[in-house]
Amino acid sequence: MLFLGFLVFAAVSSALTYIVPFLESVTGISGALISAFLLAYGVATAVGSFGGGRFADSDATRAMIVATIGVAVSLLALYLVGAIAVLVALALLALGAFAMGMAPALQHRVVSLAGPGGALAQSLPSSAANVGIAFGSFAGGVAIGGFTVSAAVLTGLIIAMIAIAAAWASSFLKPPVVEVLGSSISDSKR
Repeated sequence: MLFLGFLVFAAVSSALTYIVPFLESVTGISGALISAFLLAYGVATAVGSFGGGRFADSDATRAMIVATIGVAVSLLALYLVGAIAVLVALALLALGAFAMGMAPALQHRVVSLAGPGGALAQSLPSSAANVGIAFGSFAGGVAIGGFTVSAAVLTGLIIAMIAIAAAWASSFLKPPVVEVLGSSISDSKR
């Protein structure tokens, strides 16, 4: 689960760290308009976090898979429509909503899979996200150094595609069965 969090935040950060040069050189906007695009992304992250919490309550595994696919599609759209400002704004809105929408589901799954270690495990997703942010920023920078500013978005897309596979694979993880006074917790819930 932590690897999935690492991948998703690396994918997003690969593109987002270099979004200002992307907006300037590919989309053709500058100045205060860049701030509007960044504000839109920020608002979308807040909405995504709230919405993701709602979806995590009903099915955290599905929420993570959908959000991870949403991140990949958003990055693909950002790359494909990079020259059309309105569509770039929509892609950034979707990217923010899906990326932060995954965070509550990730937290939920980590805690539920940790069993009795849930209290300690709940601190780990933020560490995985921070390592992902650092790695994604580095990977995007390497891509830009070797190619163009659009390569950072493609790098994020490649990482997001790997994250989709990790999200799907994580759906097979099951919480541990904990023995309590001779019977398992799963037995006592029946």
